[in-house]
Amino acid sequence: MDIMELSKQKISEESVGAALEFAHDFSHRLQKIEGRLPGTEEETECARTIRSRLEEETDVPVRLEAFRARPSLGRGSFYMLGLWYILSYVIYYISFIGGRLAGILITLVALLNFLIGCTVILLLFLGAKRPSALLRQEISYNVVSEFPKNRDKDVKERVIVIADNHDAMQGSVLRDYGILRRLTVWLSPISAFVFILFCILKMAIGTEAPDESAKITLLTVIPAVLGVMGVVVTLLHYSPLKRHAKPSNGISTCVAMATYSYFAEQPELLPDDVRIVYASFGAENAGHGGEEAFCRAHPEFADAYVICLAEMAGGELKLAEYDPIRRLGFSTQLASSLSGAAHELGEEVSTVPHGGFAQKLSQLHGYMSTPFAKAGVNSATLLSVGDRPSEDLTRRLFMLTVNAVFRLFSDIAPIKADAKYAPEPSTDAQMHTISSK
Repeated sequence: MDIMELSKQKISEESVGAALEFAHDFSHRLQKIEGRLPGTEEETECARTIRSRLEEETDVPVRLEAFRARPSLGRGSFYMLGLWYILSYVIYYISFIGGRLAGILITLVALLNFLIGCTVILLLFLGAKRPSALLRQEISYNVVSEFPKNRDKDVKERVIVIADNHDAMQGSVLRDYGILRRLTVWLSPISAFVFILFCILKMAIGTEAPDESAKITLLTVIPAVLGVMGVVVTLLHYSPLKRHAKPSNGISTCVAMATYSYFAEQPELLPDDVRIVYASFGAENAGHGGEEAFCRAHPEFADAYVICLAEMAGGELKLAEYDPIRRLGFSTQLASSLSGAAHELGEEVSTVPHGGFAQKLSQLHGYMSTPFAKAGVNSATLLSVGDRPSEDLTRRLFMLTVNAVFRLFSDIAPIKADAKYAPEPSTDAQMHTISSK
């Protein structure tokens, strides 16, 4: 069977039914593992569960790759912004105790404290590594399995990676996360702007007579009202506590596993020069720790095509092909293959908008594909938006992912015989069979 025939394969109803049955059963198993924030025992238990189930499903070796994650990186750092905001306000109100010169100096300290601290915390949220050196570290794990069609090492392989993440996103104390998210997107920047403005005003006009009481009232009440709003929504937005972790429905993980199993159990569907890889990342919500560890550990996959299946929250499928904050474009080839597969299936998959201010703020953490784009690896991210997943989302996502892989067989050019060998896996990769954390 040649590549063109392989790229036009149809998925049998029997295969679809088996995938849906697997996803239904295993998603319920994953949902029972609650509070799996990055670096927690629950996250490790989830990684072990995925490894064991995938080995049973495919009879292909599956390993855990250990790496050091910083739980307070990425989304895990957001609560620190609220705490730092409180500290800056405390210093600001202390400035009213002294005279004019002391007030100016203490207000300046409050302003600098706010600007420097918030900048550092924002960098942590964006995943910057230098400011994170003092953050505590925990061990997380990636679950990885590889199935090469041809065991001949002389064959130059094309690598397709089907990826998901198994750690939970930091949740909120409040149940209605959508409203809280919208409030945070608008109130936090406004509150920060008002604080900076009133620090400057206080240093400029002081609080001395005449109209001392009026000045103090003006300089305290307005910042206090907006400051409390900003602090509250910031502290409530992402909680560092496991009991507030956002529940994961496991759809992405189950579909990624089912897609990998579909090809691993039917090797005749793979071209001779294709290696298909499954990867489930830990610490994705902590500055994309799992993806970065995967890129470091596997330089041999530098030319791979990575289909990332992000959390499926609703019924409307979206394709992320650009990170506007870091100005990183994802793989146009992979986006084209995914879009083409969607068109063939009559599936509507639109790109994630990123032009507006609120949209950019909501994308501060980036996507699963962001670390791959940084490393120069071809990747794109599928996700869904909405209040709740539709009943047929699992079926649609499985069909789309499998068909996208079939399209890649013809869309990715075979590697020339005289191409250089891929480097060996990095010695930094710690591959373990874990029975306990």
